[in-house]
Amino acid sequence: MSSESKVIEHLEEKYGEKFEIESIKEGSVIFPEMYGKDKVIAHPDGKSELVFLAGESRSKDDVYYDTYPLSKWSAELDKKYKDKILEQFGKGIEYKAIVSAERDTYDSINENISFDEFMKNGIDNVDVTIDIAVKTAGEPNVEEYYEPIYNVLNMLKEENTEYYGVAVGFVDESENISDYIRTANVNNLPWSNLDAKVYGAILVDNLREINSPQDIADYYENFEE
Repeated sequence: MSSESKVIEHLEEKYGEKFEIESIKEGSVIFPEMYGKDKVIAHPDGKSELVFLAGESRSKDDVYYDTYPLSKWSAELDKKYKDKILEQFGKGIEYKAIVSAERDTYDSINENISFDEFMKNGIDNVDVTIDIAVKTAGEPNVEEYYEPIYNVLNMLKEENTEYYGVAVGFVDESENISDYIRTANVNNLPWSNLDAKVYGAILVDNLREINSPQDIADYYENFEE
């Protein structure tokens, strides 16, 4: 049986659902403990928005991992914050909530637990980031987004996570970056490396000294210079 078939078999047995593989990243046959084994990007049948990573442990045979719970929590927060994000930025955007946590904090939990219930356990090292694509015709007027970003950043305090942030990319309106946003919680691709016309980006989080919307100005990076 191929490595990806083994992963899918494990997922279907664990969650009682059918899954589809989107892509496969080959690992190292010779040095799996250093470079990892094969891993897949997958989603449940008919639910391509719930994309996640899965694979076999690099040090143990027939031991598997997956980030399916993180994907479900990301979708949960997408719905929770939809109205607030659209209120701040308007409808001409695409966005994705990205949840990160240590694998051993969620790997064996009840699969149907909500993100709120998960956080009630006092979990450390949890990060929630909202990735937002702002479509623009030419160079953006970045100043008009300082207050919306500031408001969304403060909104994320409600989750009581150790880390939280907002990553906004200003993308030319001609570009289709829907798949980038859909897979933001697994692609690990910064705005600066996106294969599209991106004018610049603002990345802020709770570790930075931000006390007013104007402080956001210090964190704009122009990619066109």
